[in-house]
Amino acid sequence: MKKPPSLRNNNGALQLRVRIDGTDAFINRLGSWSDPAAIAKASALSARIWSDYCGGVFDKTLRTYQTTSDHQDKGLLEGLEHLAAANRQGRTIHAYRTLLKYGKTLRNRKDVELFIAWMQQQGLKNQTIVGILSEFRRVLPDCGKLFACSLKFNKTPRHTDVLSADEIKAVLKDLQANDAWFYPLFFLWLSTGLRNGELRALTWDCVRWQEGELLIHKSLRVDGLATHRFIAAPTKTGKERVVPTNPQLLQTLKNHQIHMDHLGLYESDGLVFVTPITHRNVYDALLGKVWKRSLNRCGLKPRRLYAQRHTFISHALAMGNSVADLAQVAGHSTETMLKIYAKPTGKVFLPCWK
Repeated sequence: MKKPPSLRNNNGALQLRVRIDGTDAFINRLGSWSDPAAIAKASALSARIWSDYCGGVFDKTLRTYQTTSDHQDKGLLEGLEHLAAANRQGRTIHAYRTLLKYGKTLRNRKDVELFIAWMQQQGLKNQTIVGILSEFRRVLPDCGKLFACSLKFNKTPRHTDVLSADEIKAVLKDLQANDAWFYPLFFLWLSTGLRNGELRALTWDCVRWQEGELLIHKSLRVDGLATHRFIAAPTKTGKERVVPTNPQLLQTLKNHQIHMDHLGLYESDGLVFVTPITHRNVYDALLGKVWKRSLNRCGLKPRRLYAQRHTFISHALAMGNSVADLAQVAGHSTETMLKIYAKPTGKVFLPCWK
């Protein structure tokens, strides 16, 4: 910005033009061009913007300089809408719909605090509110401090998701007896630690029988704009990887393949796991119900569905596998592997000096 903002007459409406990095930006709803009081206020606002710029505290988003909050936050809404269309993630879409329902502009810290209070009145939990504000920061990174939040919420310790070896055996035995349709799925999940989307997208042509491994190069992601739809996508890292298997897992998959072929559901490039009624791809809500009732039958405390991945990686690390090798199998960096997935398994091998 090389000079102070200028006033403009936009069909009788008073408008302030600010040139930022060679691009014109406008502050609207300043009043009528024929109103001397509105012109005086706009001139004062122009002087304030120029003063902030010269003092090094200029807000490039112009959010701070909006004269009223009683209208939709178009800039933030447009950014959220664009991001939601690009990633189609449920949290982005929820943030967009929440702000759209609120219907006001978040200009300063006071406005954000009022928005937080409104969300709490709507019954949103602190963890959800923190997630919404983090989406705002993704769209407007220059406003990180504005959308900062110190709300506290109880985080579930990840190590509580890890099942012991005896608990794994109990759950698999229960599934084999009471939910046989899902037994191969959870057996593979606990034996490989695949991500949810990778498990959904696994097809028979990705099972390398001779090599004893799985080729993981795709996933099925939930469409946040239509939660009953799934989108074909690459893996989370965008890279394919090879996951080794053991003879017991291969035999379980072979038995599952024979069973599906007997039912007329097997296709050489079809999905390995399908729902028992519609024979379409499995989804988290269904698997979560199966997982929860199996834990209840076994008398075990509830675990998240993602416990399969945490359990596999934690036990594989405890067995002495190289962190680098296991990180490659799981599709993670070595740092992430140690920070997130290296959790207690309930068994420690102590040195013996005798």
